[in-house]
Amino acid sequence: MEQDEGLKALDNIVTQFSTYEDFLDSQITTVDLYYLEDESLARQLVELGYRGTGEIVKREDFEARKAAIEVARLAERTQKK
Repeated sequence: MEQDEGLKALDNIVTQFSTYEDFLDSQITTVDLYYLEDESLARQLVELGYRGTGEIVKREDFEARKAAIEVARLAERTQKK
């Protein structure tokens, strides 16, 4: 049951953001950027789970789920035709 909820949350994240960097950027605050003065460092901290306001998602999981959703979308389109 918890795994299904985790997949639903990941699906929501994947459909909401076009790239993994966009997802990371969404969790970075202006205060983070003020103190860190480096966007790539802020992204790394979010990716590692030290900073951020949401769920930790690995790059591999994000990209794999993005590809799976795209395959499902294409399959649905071809099935309708």
